[in-house]
Amino acid sequence: MDEIEVRELVPSEYKEWDLLVETAKPGTLFHTSDWLGICRDVLSRDLKIYGCFRNGELVGGCPLFIKNLKGMLKIGSSTCDMTDYCGPLIKEGASTKASKRMQETHEILDALIEFLCKQGFDSIHLTLAPGFEDVRPFTWKGWDSSVRYTHHLNLKENIDGNTSRKIRRELKSADEAGLKTRISNDPETYYRLLSLVYEKQKLELPLPREFFERVFKLIQEKEIGYMFVSETPEGEAVAAHLNLYGKKCTVTWTSALNPDFGRMGPNALLYYNEFLDLKSRNFEYMNVMAANIPRFTDFIMGFSPELVPYYTVTLRSKKYSLMRTLYKMTHEETE
Repeated sequence: MDEIEVRELVPSEYKEWDLLVETAKPGTLFHTSDWLGICRDVLSRDLKIYGCFRNGELVGGCPLFIKNLKGMLKIGSSTCDMTDYCGPLIKEGASTKASKRMQETHEILDALIEFLCKQGFDSIHLTLAPGFEDVRPFTWKGWDSSVRYTHHLNLKENIDGNTSRKIRRELKSADEAGLKTRISNDPETYYRLLSLVYEKQKLELPLPREFFERVFKLIQEKEIGYMFVSETPEGEAVAAHLNLYGKKCTVTWTSALNPDFGRMGPNALLYYNEFLDLKSRNFEYMNVMAANIPRFTDFIMGFSPELVPYYTVTLRSKKYSLMRTLYKMTHEETE
């Protein structure tokens, strides 16, 4: 087998990277140079996309956001705020033999891991996209792994037969309140609703306003998603979902709800009508990123979703582990 070369991609190669994202099985919108560029620009992150080449062909790679913590620690992560997963991509092999495809995948990952370990990182944390299941090349080399979860709503099923009594009550409340749903492209509506959510909890928004504005612009220019809103009979938007298109699916990236209207069932109505709409458009499932927070899980379980695991892998230097331990000890003493 020919040797794998790993190096940083230059911006002129990002189109080639995006083609890999389209064809690789776990490739997602979060892997695209457009999305990564928004994170880099708005959050002022140092972004590098490392590519794996065989005979000049891009066959894999991994994006990393890099920061130097107080000039002492070099840290790399494949994700940032509100980018749930990213991580390595591997071009799917042409062989019909599972053993051959596994061998090719492991060779690419082995080369990538060796390269990353030579870059002087004190900590590397990769969150792999759902569908990237084989983390053994990492764990065999001493990386730690952990599991996270997302929910898939199967659009081939009958939603009316899968909703809980609680969800049916919420749908009835929404109907009695005269709530309706529609697609909207107004970023101001979404930002207002999101601000209400965080104001209620006395918290700051997780991302700058510009981030959402850039995402809405990307949605409109590339047609990579849409916003669905619940409205009162007077036309006031009281809940919204920002959905991104994936391969045969949508990703419920983020949602917002006016707390004053929570008891009217606008969120349940959104999911229900989204399900019917996407089913009519031949999507296969909805990827609802709400499986790692208990209160969100309790709600979405009312739609009988499938629980889907995805994985993280982490490598830390002795220096990083020591400083992390000292930091925890210091903060425990001051509490």
